[in-house]
Amino acid sequence: MENKYRFRDSSLSFDERVKDLLSRLTIKEKAGLMSSHMAAVPRLDIGEWYVGAEVARGYVSRNPDEPTTVFPQPIGLSGTFDTELMEKAGLAAGKEARVLNKRHPSGHLMLWGPTVDLCRNPLWGRNEEGYGEDPFLTGEMSAAYTKGLANRHGEYLQAIPTLKHFCANNTENERGTASSDVDMRTLNEYYYAAFERPITCGGAYSVMVAYNELSGVPAVINPDIQKVLKDRWGLGFVVTDGGDFSQNVTFHKYSESHAETIALAIKNGTDVMTDCEDVVEAAVFEALNSGLVSEKDIDKALYNSLLARFRLGEFDEKHPFSDVCEMMIDNEEHKCLNRRAALEQMVLLRNSDILPIYDECSVAVVGMNGNCNLMDWYTGYSSYNTTIFDGIKERYGKAEYDNACDHIVIKSKLTGKYLGVADDDTVSAIYEKDDPRAHFEKAEYGHDETTYRSLYNNKYITENTCKCDSESTYRWYSQEIMKPQKHGDEVLYRTYFGKALGIDEKGRLTLVKQYGLTDDKLFCEEVISDGIKRATELAQKADAVIVCIGNDPMIVAREMYDRKTLSLPAHDSALSKAVYSANNKCVMAVVSSYPFSICEEQEYMPAIIYTTHAGPELGNAFADVISGRYSPAGRLAQTWYKSEYELAPIECYNIIENDMTYLYYRGKPLYPFGYGLSYARFEYSDFDVKENGDVISVSLDVTNASETDSDEVVQIYFRMENPSVKRPLRQLVAFAREHIEGGSKRHFEFDIKKSELRFYDVSRERFAVEQGRYTFMAGASSEDIRLTKTIDVSGEIIPPRELCKGIKAKNYDGKYGTKMKYSKKLEQHYMLGGGLIYNNCVLGDADSIEIVCGSRVNTGKITVRYGGKTLCEAEVKPTVDVTKFETVTAQFDKAVLAGIDREKPAVFELWMPEQIYILGFRTY
Repeated sequence: MENKYRFRDSSLSFDERVKDLLSRLTIKEKAGLMSSHMAAVPRLDIGEWYVGAEVARGYVSRNPDEPTTVFPQPIGLSGTFDTELMEKAGLAAGKEARVLNKRHPSGHLMLWGPTVDLCRNPLWGRNEEGYGEDPFLTGEMSAAYTKGLANRHGEYLQAIPTLKHFCANNTENERGTASSDVDMRTLNEYYYAAFERPITCGGAYSVMVAYNELSGVPAVINPDIQKVLKDRWGLGFVVTDGGDFSQNVTFHKYSESHAETIALAIKNGTDVMTDCEDVVEAAVFEALNSGLVSEKDIDKALYNSLLARFRLGEFDEKHPFSDVCEMMIDNEEHKCLNRRAALEQMVLLRNSDILPIYDECSVAVVGMNGNCNLMDWYTGYSSYNTTIFDGIKERYGKAEYDNACDHIVIKSKLTGKYLGVADDDTVSAIYEKDDPRAHFEKAEYGHDETTYRSLYNNKYITENTCKCDSESTYRWYSQEIMKPQKHGDEVLYRTYFGKALGIDEKGRLTLVKQYGLTDDKLFCEEVISDGIKRATELAQKADAVIVCIGNDPMIVAREMYDRKTLSLPAHDSALSKAVYSANNKCVMAVVSSYPFSICEEQEYMPAIIYTTHAGPELGNAFADVISGRYSPAGRLAQTWYKSEYELAPIECYNIIENDMTYLYYRGKPLYPFGYGLSYARFEYSDFDVKENGDVISVSLDVTNASETDSDEVVQIYFRMENPSVKRPLRQLVAFAREHIEGGSKRHFEFDIKKSELRFYDVSRERFAVEQGRYTFMAGASSEDIRLTKTIDVSGEIIPPRELCKGIKAKNYDGKYGTKMKYSKKLEQHYMLGGGLIYNNCVLGDADSIEIVCGSRVNTGKITVRYGGKTLCEAEVKPTVDVTKFETVTAQFDKAVLAGIDREKPAVFELWMPEQIYILGFRTY
């Protein structure tokens, strides 16, 4: 095509080309480019463009006829602790995205992923999408993955990774309206930190903002999008999550109109609205006409998203990624890499010398996860799949399988007959017990969630049709899920959407009124084949048995739903115990998206292996580990707790205050962060730590003191001794995975930037490395510490707070019963009710205080304390407008002042009733 326009001239800079294109667009055309479905501009030969394609675990093709490489779930990939592997996985996924773009040129290159939301609570429904609970590990692994995805050549990018979901997005229940309330230290040290490394050191060029609010501010208009992501870290552009642009009006009710939302979004750095293009375009025009935005504001957002399209080479005839061939997708190289990934993410949790099983033997595989390869919502289609049973059968030859589910019949109280399936999939209560049409398989997943699959036609009963016509539970709304409720010997079936199944006047299964225990919706289940009994009989005949428990990623917990408990489903627990009793040469395989509390199983089960839903190589990799062809070395990317009662409520995001994650948790977990066993035995020695200018140089030797070749994951942690603020008990600061042959030694060296030791000083609103003594630890997990050394590290002496210079209320060190809120009018956070603690404060010559505050209802008092003594009580009268702040002053008690050392740092406290709110204060 002849270059009719300057923006198509590749000899010009991208800046010149983007500005030229913007100068040629009409305002209507610009409005059509503001949504994630960017409209075509035919008169400029510009085609339509779609922003977004999932890439959590490889490029996600939703078309089974276009298979791609499906890597293990991200929580498993992170557990490899292998940044080289991650970069190669990203490179492979980026190449496959290029193939899809060649087939379908309207997109597939602005990729949504990886998810770097931290798994601070294992009950989170999307646990498998994250990289674990640690911001350093998450940052390093996602930086490597995005670097491979982007595969930067000069200014050109192979693909554009988009980090999800900024920020503090870890609850699914009410995620569209909930506010994640986070203190300033936790926000900067923990949640923001996970995003920084892949943006500044990796290949992340874009970020998707979250559905939730952040301390009262809808994520789509968070000012830190511009201030932190773009101005500080240099991010390219920002997109909203699906539908959240309009939800700022409909769900959050923060904006009065979509026009107001788009004005606020653009002002705060959001560029692309993932929403209905008609709604977005109308909002743009309304905002322009009402003066909320100017065309210059629109150009600012479009510059960022259009620059990204130029960097992908869309407007060039030839660029570094234009030579694309079909051999770049789902090829042997990518399959070998995937086998490596599946192997490296396997975690050996327990082994009492039963593994590996070298000898040829007969093996029984039992449990629902033994002969399936399950997909989560962000899984592409693979050209092949292997199951654990496939792998075991291939390796050992003699293998048998049973999923251990009960086979049942279901009798209707109304008709006295049994539910059965006709040839047209209709379900009716008209059959006899011995009729094969009346036989169902009952699969119990815990949380009362159960599926019923016909043994006659191999399909599930579904709420959608009240027929037995669904071939899979894999769909956004899994209406195959039933929730049976016991009423004595009878059962009432609640459906996915909370309705009830019943029988109509013709005996057919239908939806009936939810309330009342009437005969038409009562049934009785009768077991005709006990699944656990079948499994134990299989185990008794075999030389060894593998019991496969875990989860189905589309059932119980997933996007939109959190778990309520860490406990195993009762059926899995009973199965494990029965099978072990039948054959003590037993291995438990936990195939899961998230941790379980397996305290009892840990006590009696000889061997336990954890694997995520690891993609098509799951079965092959598992067999390699079981048989000793590969020594496992995967590590847990998150703590496995003994009970959900050890966790703070899932709505609680303040990990420092509530001693959450391995960083602050003081209890004894079931398995700690970084944990994982091996068939080899490693010895650590010659640990040295030195400060060298801006780096901490760490070195050590690791010897494989066994005859088994194996990888070892060396982890370096630190803690500060006697810090000025509460700091982590231990904090990951470096790691390396290396292969060490049996009997050999490997030398490890780490140059750790001293800035990794920093904390966020709320008193000065910036990071600081505090001068003092630091203990460095080398080990195989966060608790399996082999070597330690304490050194002096130069840095800042943290100055005391000068109260006379003014303090923002939100920059507290501790709080009791207070809540952080946001003033839309002032665009600032304030604190409501309770007590606020400010450490290391100096009173100086001040004898009074002024407080910017208000009261929602009646008059109240703020009690001011210093060093444990009450200085004064400031009276606050009700404000006419509950969003209005007034300045209140009060003098300190002279007698109290006379008895304290004003220059000695002490704790400053403010205590107030629940109706009073504070923006800030200063002494004078």
